[in-house]
Amino acid sequence: MTDQRKIGPGAPVSDPPTRAEFFNRMIGALSETIEDVVGVEDAESFIGVVGRRIGNSDLAELRGRDCDARQVADHLVAFKAQIGGSFRVEKIDGDCIIFSNGHCPFGKEVVGRTSLCQMTTNVFGRVAANATGFARVHVAESLARGDARCLVKVRLSKPVDDIDDGQDFYG
Repeated sequence: MTDQRKIGPGAPVSDPPTRAEFFNRMIGALSETIEDVVGVEDAESFIGVVGRRIGNSDLAELRGRDCDARQVADHLVAFKAQIGGSFRVEKIDGDCIIFSNGHCPFGKEVVGRTSLCQMTTNVFGRVAANATGFARVHVAESLARGDARCLVKVRLSKPVDDIDDGQDFYG
């Protein structure tokens, strides 16, 4: 039996995607392609560059210097909410902020595409370091890896023992 679907004028049309759906699908396909071609580690590097550029841009900027942990946390939560994330502050302990998130801005496209976690790592790192002089970001859990949530730790000063995992950023 041949496929009887019509293509072109008069063809049945499903609801067109929203702009967000289209861009999420495009980002998912792009990250998957990069991961397939160069490997996950190099894909993380490429996507990290994009995250740093966004984190340094006026889109994510936290104005001012010498910000405290609460100001950084509130700004990052608000920024992620604007782009469709549901980050919240789990805890602030001195210079350490723990965030959780149950909904990635990239939607279901993030699942299995761990390189996309570099967007959060680098945006959070650049914004926090630019506002405080230093940040170390560690994504302990992620929706991309199949965890039930994202759990992100941001430290605003270099630890004395230097045993924390994470990526360092300097302002």
